[in-house]
Amino acid sequence: MNDDVLYVYEAVTLADLGAIRRCLRETAVSFGCGSEAAGELVTAVNEALANIVRHGYGDVPGRITMGIERSAQTIAITLLDSAPGFDPTQVPSPDTTLPLAERPFGGMGVHMMRTFCDEIEYCRTPDGENELKLLKRFAGPSG
Repeated sequence: MNDDVLYVYEAVTLADLGAIRRCLRETAVSFGCGSEAAGELVTAVNEALANIVRHGYGDVPGRITMGIERSAQTIAITLLDSAPGFDPTQVPSPDTTLPLAERPFGGMGVHMMRTFCDEIEYCRTPDGENELKLLKRFAGPSG
């Protein structure tokens, strides 16, 4: 069974992320994703969206397309944006063994995406957009 949902946000700012998180959570749960897995997925996607808005668009409202696809017991989120190219899969993992006081500020968003998703893929589309795909496997409504 495949389900697909597509949302197009024309002028996303950080203030819009709460509504997008709620929408994503509701969709994930309606697809059979349990509360914990849905929360992890929402956290990962929120980090990706915040990075697109802050770093990609430089806090200027920008267009983001979010596709949500369910297949068996996976949910794949595809984010498209037209900000300058950035491949989060190439970001080195932070040293989480350092005490908090010694860690550099920031840099945990990509780490959280990796931690909470089972797969992350990035490419530039032929149209020059960033395409980020986040895949989450889930056991069903209880997990």
